[in-house]
Amino acid sequence: MTAESTAAAPEALPGARAGGQPPRWAVITVVLVLAVLVTDAFAQALWPLLRADDWPYLLPAHTPGTIDNWAKNLREGRWLNYLWWLAIGQHTTPTWASVTHVTAYVLFVAGLWRLLWRDDRRTHWAVQVLVGLALFASVTWVQLLYWPATQVSSAIVAAGGVWTLPFAARSGGRLAGWLLAVTVLSVLSYPPVAPVLFLAAVVHLGRMPWRRLLLLALGWVGSFAVGVGVIYLVNWLAFGHFGVEIAAWRHPNPLHDLASLRTNVRRAARSAVDLLRLSPVATVAGLLAVVAGFLSPVVRPLMARLVAALAVVAALEAAQTVVTGVVTMPRGELWTWLALVLPAVLLLHDPGAWSRVGLGLLAVLAVVGLTTWRTDVVGHQQTRQQYDAIVAAATAPRPDGLRPEVVFYQDHRGRTTLPGQTMAGVLWMMVRESQDRVPRWCSGPECTQIARAASGGRGFVVRVGSVVGVVVPPPPDWVKG
Repeated sequence: MTAESTAAAPEALPGARAGGQPPRWAVITVVLVLAVLVTDAFAQALWPLLRADDWPYLLPAHTPGTIDNWAKNLREGRWLNYLWWLAIGQHTTPTWASVTHVTAYVLFVAGLWRLLWRDDRRTHWAVQVLVGLALFASVTWVQLLYWPATQVSSAIVAAGGVWTLPFAARSGGRLAGWLLAVTVLSVLSYPPVAPVLFLAAVVHLGRMPWRRLLLLALGWVGSFAVGVGVIYLVNWLAFGHFGVEIAAWRHPNPLHDLASLRTNVRRAARSAVDLLRLSPVATVAGLLAVVAGFLSPVVRPLMARLVAALAVVAALEAAQTVVTGVVTMPRGELWTWLALVLPAVLLLHDPGAWSRVGLGLLAVLAVVGLTTWRTDVVGHQQTRQQYDAIVAAATAPRPDGLRPEVVFYQDHRGRTTLPGQTMAGVLWMMVRESQDRVPRWCSGPECTQIARAASGGRGFVVRVGSVVGVVVPPPPDWVKG
């Protein structure tokens, strides 16, 4: 596998300005800072709302009321996350983890944007602003903001990958080493990052010979397999189990006969349809960009290679579902946003009208993405403020200075649905952190009294004898499990 001298945007490599335009670094910095402010991502960074299963990566081992991170490796194999927690995560705070995660994501976007930047006189810097905003506003990546302690190592891998890619692409040997390293590290932290970095390499290398693209794709698939093999080997050494024990909540259905094959193929097909429906306007814009790219003689070779790479990624994703029966949630399909944005970016290479089509589609994608980000983050922040008030009231010291025992109550419907269980877990961990004491669920008589008091309009915090009852609020609209 060798690097190709005809990259997608060779003019993107120099740092000099073109035609009196502002410095690239200044535009990238200002635009990404504004994106963080406009989307309210800074609020999530500084005052984060964490999912319940993210808290264990902030707390020391054997902390009461949390899961065992060591045992979790048997089910997920994210050993890089575990090492991060051992060395750093357990000694930090939610704010530190969230700020670090958002910063790493911004650096990733900056690095990818830098790869795509065109410093020619024909392309105004304002066009590049739309590229940056569209790249930033991934409707899938925003859903990872609420697991910062878990995801910070994978975000750092993503950022490091795009910033080292230009250096690695200068020779075939370095590129092969880069591909192996970033793919294995992605698999050991968060596998969905691996396709993102593979697509970044394909676009950066541009109009490479098809043979080299084939070698790159085979190298990526092989590197992914190496990453999985490392997980299997380490799990065998740590637990005596060569493989991963898939958790029951993921609904695994291992392939073993024709019936399981049919079931898993249907699951893979439904997953693909769900991804297309995740953001319909953005999906249509991305598909239009692909069609326009094939209509442009200049863009067609680049678009064909990108579509081929996307087909490899989609095939690997589908194969995993067919073999295991596990369907990846949309937040685990990070590559799908690049599948929509990158075709529009490639249209900017056209010297005629198609570049204006790409500009319009980038504007649509940027607006859709930024709106999605702000809606998602603001919704989570509203829930955080509501839960903060509940926690403060429930854990306030009594007149004697001691903190009361906190017990939880949730109606039967809430306790039996995934959204209800999810939000109960979030509030549970917030109470546990505030009082450094594990709350408990109410007993029979306590539940009756708390339910009666709550139905009387006394709010979500009620005193019942010597304990304080916390009524779990109904799940907010944004919760997806």
